[in-house]
Amino acid sequence: MFIPLVDILRCPRPHDETWLVASIDRAEGRDIVDGTLGCPICSAEYPIRDGVVDFGGAPAATPYIAPRDDEAVRLAAALDLTDARAIALLQGAWGAHAPLIRSISPAQLLLVNPPEGVASGDGISIVRGATAPVAASTVHGAAVSTTASAAMISSLVPAVRAGGRLLAPTGMPIPDGFAQLARDADVWVAGLAPGASVSAPVPLTRRAPPLGDGPG
Repeated sequence: MFIPLVDILRCPRPHDETWLVASIDRAEGRDIVDGTLGCPICSAEYPIRDGVVDFGGAPAATPYIAPRDDEAVRLAAALDLTDARAIALLQGAWGAHAPLIRSISPAQLLLVNPPEGVASGDGISIVRGATAPVAASTVHGAAVSTTASAAMISSLVPAVRAGGRLLAPTGMPIPDGFAQLARDADVWVAGLAPGASVSAPVPLTRRAPPLGDGPG
């Protein structure tokens, strides 16, 4: 877990929002390898093991399917990951693209419940949980998979900051405040206008088969 990204993480329990406090047992450079994140409000503790923060309640990791280089390039372009200060949140199977994206983009990547075999480190941070434990208006781009639950979507969408981008399956309605930028048979990309408010949770209609031009 990249230490500066701890500032955007939040306790998923229902109470007033506050920063989490990191207790570091082992670090490599600016990455926490082993330690604990603690909530000063409810005293909950979330372990960090091998760079992965476990917030509890995460679904079982899906099998890893190697993405193509061109898919990673498309995802990075769709989320406009050209700035080293950018933070992108990749949920579910989109996390498989992270190593390829880091080879072409300087952005920091926060993965929520990525597939098996994706490791933390080198600009990639991983959290596991039932929701996206991220503060509102803190990420520059986010990608939602077809497996995202309603709770995951409702916690993830508000994390996109004004001017940021959201990529999601075509079965998911575009939230209020976002304007569509592009769409194909599988996904749409939308931008959040400055000053716009984000809508309430939006349902995701699952389709079969999953995304044909990228992971689902």
